Amino acid sequence: MTQHRNASITLYHWNILILLDEREIFVGLRQRPETVPPFSPPKNQDELLPFQLQNSSAISKFDEYSRVGFDVDGTRYVVIGNPGDPTGLIRMSVSQMMKAEEIRWKYDFID
Repeated sequence: MTQHRNASITLYHWNILILLDEREIFVGLRQRPETVPPFSPPKNQDELLPFQLQNSSAISKFDEYSRVGFDVDGTRYVVIGNPGDPTGLIRMSVSQMMKAEEIRWKYDFID
């Protein structure tokens, strides 16, 4: 997925993943743009979820108070609420890409 400089992404469920090299990235769920008005009907069974998994490049700045951060590509991330994964999709997806002992989350998940 190509990101445009100065793009803004809102994550509704999220956390920060600490990579093996100590860089940190946002990982979370964002609203799929085609599922908000005018509510485009799904084209197949794979498109039924109203959200998609999103991760950033390395975080360059994150303000915990305002919940706004930027990655090194210049994309602005806004995270809503506390770190959480009520669907389990974030943790499941990361566990399929990394070994369990390599996965470190910056915050505890609040589901």
